[in-house]
Amino acid sequence: MTQRPASTTPPRPLSSSLRERVSEWASDDGNADTGQGVTIAPATHFSKGPRVYPTRFGAAFLLTALLTLIGCVNYQLSLGYLVTFLMLGLWVVGAVSASRSLSGLTLSAAPPGSAWAGQDAVFAVRVQNPSKQIRSSLRLRAHRPRSAAICLFDVPSEAETRAEVLIFAPKRGPLLLPRLRLEGRDPLGLWRGVTYPLLSAEALVYPAPEEDAPPLPSSKVGEGSGEKRLSGQEDFAGIRPYLPGDAPRQVAWRQSARLGELQTKLFDAPASFTLRLSYSELRGLNTEERLSRLSAWVLQARQQDARYRLELPSLKLEEGSGETQARRALSALALYRAAENVPDQPPAAAHQSTGRKRR
Repeated sequence: MTQRPASTTPPRPLSSSLRERVSEWASDDGNADTGQGVTIAPATHFSKGPRVYPTRFGAAFLLTALLTLIGCVNYQLSLGYLVTFLMLGLWVVGAVSASRSLSGLTLSAAPPGSAWAGQDAVFAVRVQNPSKQIRSSLRLRAHRPRSAAICLFDVPSEAETRAEVLIFAPKRGPLLLPRLRLEGRDPLGLWRGVTYPLLSAEALVYPAPEEDAPPLPSSKVGEGSGEKRLSGQEDFAGIRPYLPGDAPRQVAWRQSARLGELQTKLFDAPASFTLRLSYSELRGLNTEERLSRLSAWVLQARQQDARYRLELPSLKLEEGSGETQARRALSALALYRAAENVPDQPPAAAHQSTGRKRR
């Protein structure tokens, strides 16, 4: 009989688990994206409509009204009854107003961009208001954690607004947009209407580039001594603006005097080379450190407009340059599967390990 290994994950406290289950049940209001966005149901739809909760000010307002009512009963204050029931009426009307501040809105996720591991990914959410009622002071954030950044915005009548939600990306790879929390309040701030839409969106998180990474490797594919167009002693090809580090003998002094700013001569090189960014040659580093260095090298190559190819254990990206090549390379690094993260082992160590197993 095969025994399953014991779980190494420490058990969560019962109170924390119960709190999470209650929170999950309370937030599951059925407002899930079906491809056309999420439309908040009217307040009369109890299963999918916005849920209303009193604010702290609203709770204090109700307590004041009740204390006023007790005083009116004890001292037989007729005018006090009028004030008390007016306060209670405002409190009830505020609940309806808070619920109507969200009903009818349609939320949809715009195509997300990319992000870096360890930073916030930006998800754009389109909020459409088909009614003639202005929706003011709406608040949108991730449902969890509670400390998530809040986006405060207004939606004009019969218009559309884009709101940005920041989601922390702890690691590389695909990042799904979690359940959101949309909140609106009545004009007096007594109640808040809350709904929890679940939109379909996924961002790609690139590996964080290594800080102070070494320069690009010298390993090349092909022959030649530089890029297709280099500052050298070949045929003159043109000029470009001066960059710090250009040799003084390469400065085009006549053109610089005529244009009023320093220019550098460009020459045609006889051939070009392609940099080789190889995962397997980064020995002594673990998987994430290798991907981080390759990510930094891709950014360096893009900045220098160098041609390069990326070699991973399961993928070889053809040579290229520019922004498109950088996006392809960073996407490949972000999607590198965990099942392939096998540390390199020297042949001698692998042979000794095999010998011990055979004994």
